[in-house]
Amino acid sequence: MKQALLLFVKLPIAGKVKTRLGTSVGDAQAALFYTAFVQDLLTKIDNHGLETLIFFNQEEPVTKYIEWLGNRKLFPQRGRNLGERMFNAFEDSFALDYTRCVLTGSDLPDLSPQTIEEGLSSLKKHAVCIGPAKDGGYYLIGFQNKKLTDIPFTAINWSTPRVFKQTIQKFKSNNLDPYILPEQADVDTLQDLEDLVQSKDFKTRCPHTFKAYRKYIKTA
Repeated sequence: MKQALLLFVKLPIAGKVKTRLGTSVGDAQAALFYTAFVQDLLTKIDNHGLETLIFFNQEEPVTKYIEWLGNRKLFPQRGRNLGERMFNAFEDSFALDYTRCVLTGSDLPDLSPQTIEEGLSSLKKHAVCIGPAKDGGYYLIGFQNKKLTDIPFTAINWSTPRVFKQTIQKFKSNNLDPYILPEQADVDTLQDLEDLVQSKDFKTRCPHTFKAYRKYIKTA
C-alpha cells in the first residue's frame, strides 16, 4: 500500500508569497520567512522518512524549483483555482498507484510528521481526513484513492473563515465521514508568526524560522 504526502509550494519571490505577512514585514522579508517555513517543514519530513510529492506553482519553471529544493519528486499544479489544483494533485498521485494521500501547504513550519502520519493512518479506516486551521480553513486534507471526489473542492469560498465548514458540508452531502485531525495554525500574518515564536520549543521545532525571525528582529 503506497502512501504519500502531497506538498504545495511556490517559488519564494517577493510579492508572490505570504502577501498578508508582507503587509506587515515587507514583501522581501515575507519571502525570506516563507523560505524558512519550507526548509523547516521539509527537514522534518525528510528526517521522518515520509514519501513526499511536491506540486509546484507553474508561474515559474521547474528548473528554478530544482535549484531551490534539489532533486525531489516535482509535479506541476494544474487547474484554474485552488480547488481544481488540489483535486488534480490527488488525481495525478493516484494515477501513480498511491493508495492513500494527504495534501498540505507550505506555510506550516511547525507541522509535525506525527500529525501527517496520523492523517495517513486514519485513511486505513476512513475514506477522508481533514485538519481544521484556526482561521476557519484547513491545513490538511486526505483521501483513499477509491474515494476521491471533486465535490469538496467545488463551490468553496476559498481564503475565508467558512472553508472548513463548507468542506465538511460537502463531505456529508457525499456520504463521507471524515477523520478530524487536531486543530493547527498556519502562518499568514505577523500575529500568526509571533504566536508561533511564543509557542513551546519553537527554537528547536522550527530552527530555520527561528533564525529568520531573530535576524528580522535585529533589523526591524
